[in-house]
Formats: sequence, C-alpha cells, structure tokens
Amino acid sequence: MPKPRRRTPDPRNPRFIPGIYDYCDRWCERCEFSHRCAQFAMRSHDRPDDPRTRDLENRKFWETLGTSALTAKPALKITRSTSKKHAVSTATIEAATAHEKRLERRARMLGQRETNAALTYSHMVDEWFNNELRLPLQHVRNLERRVEKALTSVASAKGELVRLNDCVEVIRWYQAFIYVKLCRAFMSFVEEEEDGALAATRDSSGSAKVALIAIERSLAAWVAMREMFPEETDSMLEILVHLDRLRRNVRRKFPKAKSFKRPGFDDKA
Repeated sequence: MPKPRRRTPDPRNPRFIPGIYDYCDRWCERCEFSHRCAQFAMRSHDRPDDPRTRDLENRKFWETLGTSALTAKPALKITRSTSKKHAVSTATIEAATAHEKRLERRARMLGQRETNAALTYSHMVDEWFNNELRLPLQHVRNLERRVEKALTSVASAKGELVRLNDCVEVIRWYQAFIYVKLCRAFMSFVEEEEDGALAATRDSSGSAKVALIAIERSLAAWVAMREMFPEETDSMLEILVHLDRLRRNVRRKFPKAKSFKRPGFDDKA
C-alpha cells in the first residue's frame, strides 16, 4: 500500500520566517534555520520516489503538451487579437533594456575592484587545490601512521579528519559565492540610488553582509588549514592577505552592512 503523500507546506505558516532565504548562503545542509525556511520546506517536500510513477507523470506531461499543439492555431489567433489591444511598444521595451544595461554598467564600474578581487580569489582557490593537493593527502597518511604507531588515538585522528574536511567544504562552498553576492550587492546599490522606495529596504547592505560572512568564514577555514600544515604556510599566506584586503574594501564600500538585520539570523532570541 503506497504511503500517503504529505501535504504541501504552506509558506504562510507562522513557523516560517518571512524573507529568511533572501540573505542566506544557500547551504541548507549546514543551516540551523532550515526548519524555519519556506523555500527549503518546498524543495524537500516528499515526492513519489517510484521511477514508474515519475515516468508516468512525465508521459502525461508530454502527452498534454502534444495535445495542446493541436490547438495552437486557434490559440495564436486569440493571442494576436489580445496583443493588439494591449500592445507594448518596441520603444518602451528598448528603453527598459537600455536602462537595465546602464545600471549594469554603473554597478560594474562601482564594484570593479571588489568583484574582480572576488573572481581572482575563486581562481586562487582552484590553483591552490590543483598545486597543493598533496598537503591534505599527506596529512591523512600521517594521521594513519600515527594511529598505527599508537602515537594518537583513533578518536583524535577522526576529529582531525573531520576538521580538515570541514575546512575544505567551507572554502569550496564560498569560493564562487562571494563573487555572486558582491555582484548583487553593487547592482542593488545602483538600483536603490535610482529608486528611493528600494533604498528603504537596503538590499545592497544585506547582500554585502552575506558576502562578508562568506569571506570571514573562508578566512577562518584557511587559518585552520594553515595550522594543520605549519611547514607549508607560504602557499596560503597570499590567499589570506588577498581575502583580508577584499573584506576591508567591501566594509568600506558598504558601511551599513554590519548593522543590517537579516530575518531570522540576526534577530534577538
């Protein structure tokens, strides 16, 4: 007997924090508020796992799409008739497109230094793991030998491996995320300058705060990695200096980011 399907989560449920997903790092598996997030609830909502059921649903979809093609001509006539009554001029569309491009150019100019630095950092991470992968691998082998020689306990070795894995996960998760969030922060900033209503929400400060949190967590992970490999610190020192400089520049461009209150995350208990 098939299991009854759970009811679709209601985003209006008071247990969900409104807007909490607007200023998160999208790392649901590591988030302490995933149970309070409507988007996470919707994504993780139980669906039938039986491939036969999934295939049947897909077949119905394509069959429905095929049937709709038979009525395409009448539908096109209706669409054309409606579009004549509610026509949007080409000039209006072109003006909106030009306005968007102008905002994008301003955002790129305003945040060129910081976004380029974030992009450079992403490349530096790839380069480090390509060139220095031997370090974590050697660290694992050293732990194995220490356990074999009873120089360290199994529990201690496992704890060290978990720590190493956590550092790598943090670095890799935020590697490109910092650049993406900074691009959004600068784009929001120029939009807020154009529209006073948007300025009241200060999405730019919120996005910049998330980027800063990602930078700070990445810094902490690199510092921990440096402590694990004290004999090979030069390869990480350049990355640490680069990230710290980026953090200071972002703080300077977005002085209100620190005081921005993210729904849920920064609310007082």
